[in-house]
Amino acid sequence: MPKDNIISKENMCDFLKHLSSERILVGPVDTSYKSIKEFYFPQTELMFTFENGEALDKIDPPGYVIFGARPCDLEALRVMSTVYTTGKYADPFFQRRFEANLLIGVGCMEQKPGCFCNEMGVDSEFSDFCDIMLFDNGDSYSVLHLSEKGKQALKKCPATSEITCDNTRKPAVSDSYDGTKLMLDIEKDDADYFDIIDWAKVTEACQGCGICTYICPTCYCFDFKDVSKKGETGRYKCWDSCMYPKFTLHASGHNPRAKRYERYRQRVLHKYKYVPNNFSGSVACTGCGRCVRSCPVGINIKSIVKQIMGASK
Repeated sequence: MPKDNIISKENMCDFLKHLSSERILVGPVDTSYKSIKEFYFPQTELMFTFENGEALDKIDPPGYVIFGARPCDLEALRVMSTVYTTGKYADPFFQRRFEANLLIGVGCMEQKPGCFCNEMGVDSEFSDFCDIMLFDNGDSYSVLHLSEKGKQALKKCPATSEITCDNTRKPAVSDSYDGTKLMLDIEKDDADYFDIIDWAKVTEACQGCGICTYICPTCYCFDFKDVSKKGETGRYKCWDSCMYPKFTLHASGHNPRAKRYERYRQRVLHKYKYVPNNFSGSVACTGCGRCVRSCPVGINIKSIVKQIMGASK
């Protein structure tokens, strides 16, 4: 590796091929709306099987080299890591996958439609929540290692030398950013937000399809399913969505969020109030814009949050 920590794009395939000798290589495609979430929190994950009345651990993550993660998704992974690795409900499944993966981030060159990461205080060019960070120079990348795992991975690659990290970078924001981060007042009582706007009106077009939760890089709700197949019974973690009618359905038949607008209200408050309140100010939205771009009826969570913030003044 040259002294200025540059790797040419011509050599990138060989670089990644070497890194993938010990892990499965994954990378982005032009048409993908997916985030990196599923490599840490799969849509369906076998937890363990039952044999002779005993539960046998089935946690054996393969380990991935994840190339091309954008800063918004890296910051989303930081939120998920905070939720899944702290407190009494820490999740060993997430932790083992996190340890097994090698994560390579790349700064964004331009924003996609609906993206509002700058209004969430996310630096579109840099995140330190990865093992290796690349900066696109056109025909080459500048390279930084940001973890011991990243340092060791680079050291093993041919023609690389030890690369130092730079934590002095300042967040890059667009000229349109007025410095107001989208975040609700966590000191307010929950009930204060229940009627602060006309939730039924602003969400009347919602179809309850749940696509916003499935493509969101910070949504982490799941359900358990016990499945018996060919004489073996296993317990699975499966993604679930707060937008589904049965998400909060009680065994008694009572549903505290029977109406669609109540479920969407929960989604917004969970991201912008409950998570910040429970996890030291972390906001479960990084402004990636996937929900804005993918909603079949054009509901925009940013507009709704701004409406709430305006009503709170």
